[in-house]
Amino acid sequence: MHKLYKIISYFLIPLIKINTFIRILNKKEDKIRYKERFGFTNLQKPLGKELIWIHASSVGEFKSSDFLINNFFNNYNILITTTTKTAADYAIKNYGDKIIHQYAPYDIIFWINKFLDFWQPKLVIWIESDLWPNTIVRLRERKITSVFLNARISPKSFNKWKYFSSYYKFITRTFFAIYAQSQNDLKRIESLTNNEVKYLGNLKLTNKLRILPNSSTSTNINIMLASTHHNEEELIMPYIENISKKYPLINFFITPRHPERSEIIFDLLKSKKLNVGLHSRIKKNSKNQFLIIDSFGKMDEFYNKSDIVILGGSFTNNGGHNPIEAAVANCAIITGPHIFNWQNLYEDMIKKNCCLMIKNLKELEHNIINLIEDKSQISKLKQSALSFSESVFFDEDKLLSVIKSKLEYNA
Repeated sequence: MHKLYKIISYFLIPLIKINTFIRILNKKEDKIRYKERFGFTNLQKPLGKELIWIHASSVGEFKSSDFLINNFFNNYNILITTTTKTAADYAIKNYGDKIIHQYAPYDIIFWINKFLDFWQPKLVIWIESDLWPNTIVRLRERKITSVFLNARISPKSFNKWKYFSSYYKFITRTFFAIYAQSQNDLKRIESLTNNEVKYLGNLKLTNKLRILPNSSTSTNINIMLASTHHNEEELIMPYIENISKKYPLINFFITPRHPERSEIIFDLLKSKKLNVGLHSRIKKNSKNQFLIIDSFGKMDEFYNKSDIVILGGSFTNNGGHNPIEAAVANCAIITGPHIFNWQNLYEDMIKKNCCLMIKNLKELEHNIINLIEDKSQISKLKQSALSFSESVFFDEDKLLSVIKSKLEYNA
């Protein structure tokens, strides 16, 4: 199977080159650094320290590597490879003094060899699902220690890999350890590989910022619309307006994903004759039923004040937002159906009754009213979400111990 893959990849070289130049014309590829995709580099390899190569295809995967970079950059040179220009720009802007960045070479043997000959990594850390057979098998052939972190496989991909499970086994033999990003991923990957697969939590949840659990003593219910996106307020507000009129003592906090949209949201609510204020202009003892949080850095504060959190980005096609921050703050969580950015996490939460996922906005109104009428349901959701949050944070210490011992063993 792998021989066939290698042959096909060679025949694809002309198409890969043509596609690269099309991407350059469309400004999707870096016109100055595009040769890095073919294994070349204009960089000089730093001397004096051994090198760890972390492959993180896109911005999301790169953010997952934060704690690895911060733990190893003092003692090792850190090479980060990405495939997108956006991820490259993010890496250089935020970590330029700690890392070396290069675009990952295409999965063609002689381009990979050129890349590996130059960088000669001591350890390779592969993040998430971007498996490249030629590259990964070449690491094994060169006896380069490799680990697969935050491994995931979507149900759709899993159904395809089932027909090629022997090849999946062949590829993943390279890794001395595989850590799945969810229990669902663990089960799927375990059924495809002979490797032991472990679960240490989600690598995207390594920043253990512990928001103090909700300590509000108010008898009124506070509802937060968190990280809402463009047009989302217009969709949601008719139903929230109905609730606000039926329950006038309930307070609503709106924290838009982009605070610069706050004035637009303010005007929208004003046009509906709702009692609304902007947090930056709030006067002492003012009593606005709706409060728009129009500055950065306030999310934790208002999670802490909220009983129910409606997570935005999930009612429009933006993929939803991380529910764990709200869970840690002891909030009852409601999400819309568009949650593909955090699919695995939500799958686990919904299965364990740790949040409510609603299919349409009428259902949103119905569920909120049910919670208001039966506060014990709010308490149950809060407690189950809080308990769940404690189980999903990535065990940084355990992983660091494994990696450090492997580095020392191979010294």
